[in-house]
Amino acid sequence: MGDADVQLRAGVSLRLFVAWVALAALLAACGAPVQTAQTERYTITLRLEGAGIGERTATVELADHQGRPVTADQVVIAPVMRDMGMAAPEVVAQPSGPGRYSARAPLFSMPGAWDVDVRVAAGGVEETVTFTLHVE
Repeated sequence: MGDADVQLRAGVSLRLFVAWVALAALLAACGAPVQTAQTERYTITLRLEGAGIGERTATVELADHQGRPVTADQVVIAPVMRDMGMAAPEVVAQPSGPGRYSARAPLFSMPGAWDVDVRVAAGGVEETVTFTLHVE
């Protein structure tokens, strides 16, 4: 194999590597938005299957401050576009594992800044946390 062949193979390998890195970055940017917040009693994590218009799955993970899963009486997901005075219908998430609640619904009707209020009711106490995201 001559020097030209080695240089050609190295150039192709470098281009494939650069393309792979670019694809990985693109997939990470398009990945599911994940946000975590604390309330007085809980650590609440919201995971969305993408941040676009249309039907998608939202998963709420609920734990106490020691990281133990919490069983809630009800978990409600309420998307609100406060700047436009709009709200999508609230969705009651269903249990899908210890401390995990999921719902599939059309959460966002248009692009822009949305707040997703997550209300957790457990033991007669309700706490709400608001997650903010940009929908494209």
